[in-house]
Amino acid sequence: MSARRLRMTIYDLRPKAACRVQEGARAFVYAAHGPARVAGAPLAPGDGAFASPGAEIAAADGAWIYEIAPGAAAPRVEAGLDPVLSRVAELGDGRHILRADRVESPAGAQTPAHHHRGPGLRRLSRGLVRAQVGDHLDRIEAGGAWFETGRESVVGTNISDGVNAFVRVMALPAELTGGKSSFVPTTPVDAARPRGSAITLFGEIDLE
Repeated sequence: MSARRLRMTIYDLRPKAACRVQEGARAFVYAAHGPARVAGAPLAPGDGAFASPGAEIAAADGAWIYEIAPGAAAPRVEAGLDPVLSRVAELGDGRHILRADRVESPAGAQTPAHHHRGPGLRRLSRGLVRAQVGDHLDRIEAGGAWFETGRESVVGTNISDGVNAFVRVMALPAELTGGKSSFVPTTPVDAARPRGSAITLFGEIDLE
């Protein structure tokens, strides 16, 4: 996929429904509610996997699908597949990868002001977060989603009484392959502050 503009969409796959990854797209499947199947391979609850074009996705209890498609593509609205959040993102020059991971933080934790080296989708799987993204402030509950362009300053605060967890998919420069950090502190003061989060890497694939 060589487009510099991408359509990034999170979908709910309804219980007992199935769909296929559309041609020209990539997808990441997260088994949020129970086991799922991706191209016939089992996916355990709480795990995730990338899916290639044409691959079938199915889940008895439903699943989350993060789709990355060419920028001109419209969000899919079809039986069993409900769009939750969709944005068009712009990439910089050079080769890129898609990275999927889960970020967990303890109660009261707050990230230093920062941005990431590429755009991405996030969806909260557990907890409650106050997200400051550029000039916007949102209180996000479990199941809620948000988008970051990779350019604006971001501060996330865990305002729940327990551990927060969100699942994200980002388009990043290929030089970060291998789980290298995409985190860029806003100021030297932010760089010195603890991040207080644990990251589980699900995987990376080439975008172009």
